[in-house]
Amino acid sequence: MKLIAGTDKGLLIYTKGHEGWALKDVVFIGMPIGAFHQDSSGNWWVAINHKHWGPKLYCSPNQGENFEEIEVPRFGKESPYSLKSIWTIASFQDSLFVGTEPAALFVRREGGFEEMEGLSKHPSRSAWQGGGKGSNSPFLHSVVFNPEDEHELMVGISCAGVFRSMDAGENWAPANQGLKAFFLPNSETEVGHDPHSIIRHPLNSNVLWQQNHCGIYRSVDGGAHWQDVSDPDQIAFYGFDLVIDETDIDTAWVIPAQSDDLRYPHHNKLEVYQTTNGGQSWYSRSNGLPKDISFDLVLRSAFDKRGNVMAFGTNNGNLYLSDNLAENWIALSQNLSAVRTVNLLED
Repeated sequence: MKLIAGTDKGLLIYTKGHEGWALKDVVFIGMPIGAFHQDSSGNWWVAINHKHWGPKLYCSPNQGENFEEIEVPRFGKESPYSLKSIWTIASFQDSLFVGTEPAALFVRREGGFEEMEGLSKHPSRSAWQGGGKGSNSPFLHSVVFNPEDEHELMVGISCAGVFRSMDAGENWAPANQGLKAFFLPNSETEVGHDPHSIIRHPLNSNVLWQQNHCGIYRSVDGGAHWQDVSDPDQIAFYGFDLVIDETDIDTAWVIPAQSDDLRYPHHNKLEVYQTTNGGQSWYSRSNGLPKDISFDLVLRSAFDKRGNVMAFGTNNGNLYLSDNLAENWIALSQNLSAVRTVNLLED
């Protein structure tokens, strides 16, 4: 197994051998990694968001041995937008998708990237707001596919909400029923929500989990309705990412923060919280994590799970791993720059 950590200073490749986990290589050293993805053919895709030279996109056919630069998505000449950064890379079947800031979804064809203008030009666009990292632009950070319906696409946009297409991206509609937006005058607005991370369950395509700016939500009808399943004690509530158990539709893990204005762990204690009953109750699974004061925040693509192995990185450059479903945690490194992405890959 490999662990790929995208940081503000490069892409780190860890491998697991007989003696445990070890750092194998660092590529794009010194460069700010924005997104990482391995497609079904084993190609590695890496986005770099340069502060001076803008976004760059690279592909490796040999798991990081070498990379080829790929032309990034471009907005059309008549568009009022220009590409600021790449937030996510995803693939489904033979298609590659890129989510960007300003918020847009591009799909790669033989002739290059094509913008899904039905989303970019959605009638609600004027109500979309800037999302995070001090940006004034909304950005698209999550792309969710349905293995049972190749024509369905779902995206998460901060700050606009969840949008869904049932015709392969031609037409889009908000899918935010049940979500709350406490930062807006009308908390139950149709558009204006801030999803942080969305996952569809591989066992049941109708079950989706969402870590939202305003709590943890779950849908059992494919995203038509969302139910608030946040911790009744309000600890597992605000955060940026979550992972789910691939074999159990009711089990998930989150790494909560104090609040949207105080973005550090509750009581300054870095903890992982788990539910095994669909969010009815949550409890800490944090053995091995620091017991003293912590200001670590886990960002929206920096938590991953594969089988019994779980790993997450923090904005303070700490990288933690568990190989027994959060029974115990170990520190792989506490000397990195901010960790933006974490991906666990099978060999």
